[in-house]
Amino acid sequence: MPRYANIGIVHHGLLNEAAELAKLLVDRYADGRNWWLATQDTLNKHQGDLDTTDLVITIGGDGTILRGVHAAASHGIPVLGVNMGRVGFMSDLEARSALKNVGWYLDGNARIERRYMLSAAVSGRETEPVLALNDVTVARGAVLRVIEVSTVVDGVHLATYRGDGVVVSTATGSTGYSLSLGGPVMDPSSGDFLVKPIATHMSQFGGVMLQQTSKVELTVQAEDHATLNADGFIDLAVAAGETVTVTQAGDYASFLRRKPPAAFWGDLSRRLGLRKGSLKSSRRRYL
Repeated sequence: MPRYANIGIVHHGLLNEAAELAKLLVDRYADGRNWWLATQDTLNKHQGDLDTTDLVITIGGDGTILRGVHAAASHGIPVLGVNMGRVGFMSDLEARSALKNVGWYLDGNARIERRYMLSAAVSGRETEPVLALNDVTVARGAVLRVIEVSTVVDGVHLATYRGDGVVVSTATGSTGYSLSLGGPVMDPSSGDFLVKPIATHMSQFGGVMLQQTSKVELTVQAEDHATLNADGFIDLAVAAGETVTVTQAGDYASFLRRKPPAAFWGDLSRRLGLRKGSLKSSRRRYL
C-alpha cells in the first residue's frame, strides 16, 4: 500500500473548527510530506497542485466530500473524509478522533474503495458531460409548478412523471436524496443505479433500479425552465423539449477505508438510528 506524501486538505469554509483541524493535521504530520489547504470555494485555485497530489482529505460534511471528490476523481486521487456534519455516510473518520488516527491512513494501511459515478449530458450542447457521485436530478425550477418528465430507459418509454421531477441516483447517492424520497439503500460498491420520481402527482410508482450499462433519457415537458442538478452544487437550466441523458460515467471516486466492506451496513443502521441496544443484548433477548 502507498504511503501518502503529497496531500491536499479541503475544509468547510464556514466552520472555524474545520480550518483549525486542518492546520493541526499539517503541524502533526508535516515531516516528509507536502501539504496544501483549500476551502470549497477556493479549490479551483489548486488545479495545478492536483497534478502531484496523491491524497485529498476533506473536513466537513458530505457536501465538502463531494467537492473534494469532483476535484480528485479525474486525477485518480483517493479521498479520506473527516466528518463534521450530522450523518457523514461517505466519511471514514469523525473529527474528534482525526488528529490521532489520520497517521494510520497516511502510512498506507487503508484499503481503497471505488464508488461509481454518473454522467449527464444535455442534448444539442457541445459541452462536457456533468459528473455526479451522488445523484442527478431534473426538477422544476424557481416557479412553483409541476413539470412532466418523459423517462426512457434503453430506448423504451418507462413513464412520464408529473410532479417535481426525477432523481437518478448512484449506489452512493442511495443514502442521500434518494433515501429521503423513500428509495432503497444499495450496496455502495454496486455500479447499478436508481431512477426515482420526486413528489409524483397521482402516482405511487416507486421508481426502478437499473443495471450499470443502462441509459436513461429524461425529456422535460414544461412551460418553464427546469433545472439539472448534480450532487447538490452543479446547476444547469434545461428548457422544455431538451433531453438529459444519464449513464454510468465509467469514472469512479476512490475512498480510503479502515473497516471491511460489510461494515457499511452496521454503520448505516447506527447513523440512521435503526439499532436498539448491542448485538449481545439482542441475542440474550431472543435466546
